[in-house]
Amino acid sequence: MTTKQVNNREIQLTPIVEEYYEFCVWLLPKVSKFQKDQKYILGVRMQNNALSALEHILDAALSEKSKKEPYLSAAILKLEHVRYNLRLSVQIKMVNTKSYAYGSKKILEVSQKLYCEKDKIVQYE
Repeated sequence: MTTKQVNNREIQLTPIVEEYYEFCVWLLPKVSKFQKDQKYILGVRMQNNALSALEHILDAALSEKSKKEPYLSAAILKLEHVRYNLRLSVQIKMVNTKSYAYGSKKILEVSQKLYCEKDKIVQYE
C-alpha cells in the first residue's frame, strides 16, 4: 500500500487505487490520439467516465467502512461505461485490438476487486 498525505493526515491507498490509476495513465494518452471527429465525442466521454471511476475508487478508499458501498457501486458502474466505450472505440478503429485486450483485461481485474470489496461490506452489515 502507498501512504499519502491528505488534509494533514496520512492515509493508506489500496492497491486497487494504484492499479486503476496506472490504467488511467495508460488510457488517457490513447484517447488523446483519437481522430478529431471522435476525440471530442467518444474520447471525452471515455476520459470523463475513466476519471469519474477513479474518483469513486478514491472516495471509497478514503471513506469509513460504513460509507464505502455507494462509492464502490458507482465505480463499478463507471468502469462498465469505460469498458463499453473502449469496446466501441475498437469497433470504429480508434484503438487496436491489442490495446483493447489489455484495457478490457485491466478493467475486468479492477471490477472484480471492487465487487469483492463490496461483498465484504455487504456481508458485515
